[in-house]
Amino acid sequence: MKNGTWDFKKYFLEMKVGGFFVIALILLLITLLSIREVTFWKGTYVIKIKFYFAEGLRPASPVRFCGVDVGEVKKVEIKEQNGQPIVYVYAKVEEGVRIPKGSSFIINSLSLFGEKYLEIIPPEKITGYFAKDEAVEGVSPIPLFTVIANFHKTMGEVNDFVKNGKMKNSFENIVTNTEAITFNIRKIVEDIQKKEGTIGKFLYDDALYRKTEEFMDDLKSHPWKLLYKPRETRTKDRKPKTEDQRPKTF
Repeated sequence: MKNGTWDFKKYFLEMKVGGFFVIALILLLITLLSIREVTFWKGTYVIKIKFYFAEGLRPASPVRFCGVDVGEVKKVEIKEQNGQPIVYVYAKVEEGVRIPKGSSFIINSLSLFGEKYLEIIPPEKITGYFAKDEAVEGVSPIPLFTVIANFHKTMGEVNDFVKNGKMKNSFENIVTNTEAITFNIRKIVEDIQKKEGTIGKFLYDDALYRKTEEFMDDLKSHPWKLLYKPRETRTKDRKPKTEDQRPKTF
């Protein structure tokens, strides 16, 4: 009897432990489903995107269309084409989401150093949709180390430019040209104040105003002068007659 009671208690304890693990597994599965939408029960289709640089994109990375999660990256593989390595990304998209032709496929990140994902931006005008397993070309990102290398190269060129004295000479030329321009402007202003020079005479001399006024008064009195065109006098070259060409008198 004791053995039967002991076996029943042991069996009941094992059932409680097993039930606890089953409930914990169910709760974990529900939590995972709430954190990330799983689409294994939905129909999907695959689009193959070609990149020259994938920037850390990996399988299971999100695929977004217009900023909305519509699938995930199924596979990433590298193939050689014309002696150059090419990255092919296989994006698994939900069956009900149609991707327009002419869309831009961009590798983006959720934050500055966050998870990478594939962003699909539709065109302004839709002319058709991609079919299943259709291959397209994406917009390859610029590697960060390339940007840093170019920055260091530019800073090195600036440093050499300063060390060689070219910057100093350029600055001195700019200052010299600025001083010359300032001197010329000051000279023009002084001529205007002294009523000298072309601009000074134009602003302060009344003769130009009087002549213009006389010309306008003359046009008002004789408007036909605007249409009058004097005749051109043409003089023909005439050779003087010689004695042989003169008429003879008998």
